Amino acid sequence: FMKKRPLILTLALLLVTLPFVQANHHEEEEHHTELEDQMSAMNKAWRSIRRQIKDPAKNESTLALVAKVKAGAQKSLDLTPMLAEEQKGAAKEKFMAGYLKAMKRTVGLIGQLEKALKAGDNAGAAAIVGKLNDARKKGHENFKPEDED
Repeated sequence: FMKKRPLILTLALLLVTLPFVQANHHEEEEHHTELEDQMSAMNKAWRSIRRQIKDPAKNESTLALVAKVKAGAQKSLDLTPMLAEEQKGAAKEKFMAGYLKAMKRTVGLIGQLEKALKAGDNAGAAAIVGKLNDARKKGHENFKPEDED
């Protein structure tokens, strides 16, 4: 029994702390908004698009990824950023108007990207990816909480 005592203590400690670890994990998950989930899905597809945009052989795959990003961007038009929740009245209206304008511009650029890829214009598509990257950075600076990417 003496030799197994450290093991038994370790297991007992683990059993006592496990519920707290799981409870904390759940609390963090609930902070995810539907908008964050949409953006996260778009981000994964976006990284692949950026990697393969110049390769005409991958246009079919790139178009499928662009369709995912477009769908996510369109859904995001109906969602409210967390930062908007913290604001009231005219400030909130102004914030939401800016957000919607930025997202509509993004949806428009994604449409242009789709057209360029369908036309086999990878150089043009790469230029649009550059514009979308700039829009994405600016949008995240203006409409996303500081502590997140």
